[in-house]
Amino acid sequence: MFTKKKRSILILLAMVLIAVTACGGGGGGNEDASFEGQNVRVVIGSSSTTGDSYLVADGTMRTLGGLLKSDMKVDAVGAGPAFETMRGAKADGSTIMMFHDMTYLGVSFGSFPEEYSLDNYTVGPMMISNPGSCFAATAKAPYNSMVEMAEYLKANPNETVRVNIESGSVSHLGFIVFYNWVVDNYGQNVANQISVIVGGSTAEKSQRLWDGNTDVIFGDYSSLLQYTEEGVEDQLAMKFIGFLDKVDGVDNLSFAEQGITVDGEPFVFAKDFVIYLPKDAPKSLLDQLDEACKKVSEDKDYIERMTGYKYKVNFKPSAEAEKYIKDKATKMDKLIKAAPSLDTLTK
Repeated sequence: MFTKKKRSILILLAMVLIAVTACGGGGGGNEDASFEGQNVRVVIGSSSTTGDSYLVADGTMRTLGGLLKSDMKVDAVGAGPAFETMRGAKADGSTIMMFHDMTYLGVSFGSFPEEYSLDNYTVGPMMISNPGSCFAATAKAPYNSMVEMAEYLKANPNETVRVNIESGSVSHLGFIVFYNWVVDNYGQNVANQISVIVGGSTAEKSQRLWDGNTDVIFGDYSSLLQYTEEGVEDQLAMKFIGFLDKVDGVDNLSFAEQGITVDGEPFVFAKDFVIYLPKDAPKSLLDQLDEACKKVSEDKDYIERMTGYKYKVNFKPSAEAEKYIKDKATKMDKLIKAAPSLDTLTK
């Protein structure tokens, strides 16, 4: 015969068992999880709806959602909120992230804590590479390339250049590569004439340029192209002065073509956009993503839309994408560890 105490213990154990079962053992044990029929929130690490992060994610999810039979909505929340959302999200397919290399660069630069590192996500498929990350200046700037900018500063020791970037981002990486190259080739005195302004969306950085509050901004070819074309109002007119990679069909000056190097090797870097799931996501979700994303990458309308922005469809299934992005992160981390702190470059 059960005592009242024993009955209470049995009831408590039963409640714990029900709770564990309902949670699917922490998200990784529910191998029947599916995207089908779900409303899926797709967070991105940008707050802008005009930059490449939104264009890539929105363009991908429009096609991917139909194949997965789910309603996928892109939410431009910004890097910190996106990473925090993923850290607390259930691994049931209701929340995913699509973002570029800032996912790991932010941690390597120390802009975000280790709890946001790649080991705390499930790496899904890679879809797009964007070679169009670039620096731009006003059309009337007295230099037409990054190297000409260094030459200008050398010839004018009382002049300075302010560069607007984002901490822990691809722009941060591009800047420290250029800054270190200037130190090596022109000396610390010339490098000291370059300072940074930190933060801002593409629209905010552009406004700073137009207002004269910065001299150079970092953006994306597709986002800034409209301001470089003929007929643009003088106040808004920009020019590209340096790309991190070569853009197909565009007469742009890449870092490599300008002779900007790291350890004697030409520096080339494209943003790679990967889909991430919360940690311990079940294999069933990865399998569904791999299959559907492969189909998306072969879709003619999708290819046309992405190449129209000068992006490259570069599909890699989840296992291959994980190795690729982690190897890339390791390589970039070595470069970053030798970089000066932004605190010393903000004046």
